[in-house]
Amino acid sequence: METIKDNTPIYSHNPYHSTKFPLLVLDVSKKVCKPFNEGFQMLHWHEEIQFVAVQKGVVHFKIWEKEYELSEGSCMFINCNVLHHISEKQDCSYHSFLIPPKMLGFFKGSAMEEQEVDTIIKNPAVTNMIFLAREQKDKKVLKAMNQLDDLYFCKTRPAHWEYALSLCICRLWLEATERIMEFYGCGKAFGYGDSGNRNRILPEVFQKDHERVQKLLNFVHENYRNGITLEEISRAGNVSITECLRCFKRYTGESPYQYLQKYRLQAGASLLETTGDSVTEIALRVHFPSASAFISAFRKAYGITPKKFRESKQIKSPSLPGR
Repeated sequence: METIKDNTPIYSHNPYHSTKFPLLVLDVSKKVCKPFNEGFQMLHWHEEIQFVAVQKGVVHFKIWEKEYELSEGSCMFINCNVLHHISEKQDCSYHSFLIPPKMLGFFKGSAMEEQEVDTIIKNPAVTNMIFLAREQKDKKVLKAMNQLDDLYFCKTRPAHWEYALSLCICRLWLEATERIMEFYGCGKAFGYGDSGNRNRILPEVFQKDHERVQKLLNFVHENYRNGITLEEISRAGNVSITECLRCFKRYTGESPYQYLQKYRLQAGASLLETTGDSVTEIALRVHFPSASAFISAFRKAYGITPKKFRESKQIKSPSLPGR
């Protein structure tokens, strides 16, 4: 089956990845993400590490098969290539910092990259870490997180802003790695004390499960514009239909068909916001049989018509600092 290729992103990506300062920061409040990022409403993964600082209310996290709730003042670390979804539990807001690993190791092949970066990002057992204000051990991490947040969102950008941000990012990472290595016991192999005898290893069955579901979801992400079947999705993960259904239910809470339709609608919403294509053109691009079918499904999912959705997004909002 041929995958349709164009310039429209199909899942979470970092638009600054190839720029001179590849940090991506998302400001999310009342289910609105600035700048817009197609991944924040869907189960996804990315190459960057992520720190999510809860500013207000309660935020719900689904990371692989586990679920968490964090309140104001807390912070969540999510490792590279970890399947996750962040949603609003109560009226809330949060800042999400997506940091490419290359910003942490100073230069490729460095001792810092090997000892403080690869130790964590290349360990499949290290999925996430919660930092809580009430925990004394987490205070240094949260202080560094707040300093980074304050600098990024300051009203007047100071001199050497990018350099100062880089220092804050490295300070946050240094404080976080100490807690992560302590919790996961992943330091001895790289010369960090005697924690190696406590090393947490992701059981092989879970590691294979994680790899399998990523293959299944990736097939949907790459082929949602085509008329794909359950059998084709199953083959992409080299599993039976029964196993495919189990994986989708466990990790997405939905059937493959429900996830596919939700993904198509999210892609349609992205096109409504970022292109001038007609509703009919968009409906066909995301593989709905007609404009009326797309409008009906969109209104059921979003509570408004595609036209009203587009009109609401045309109201310009202030840009984030530094961009």
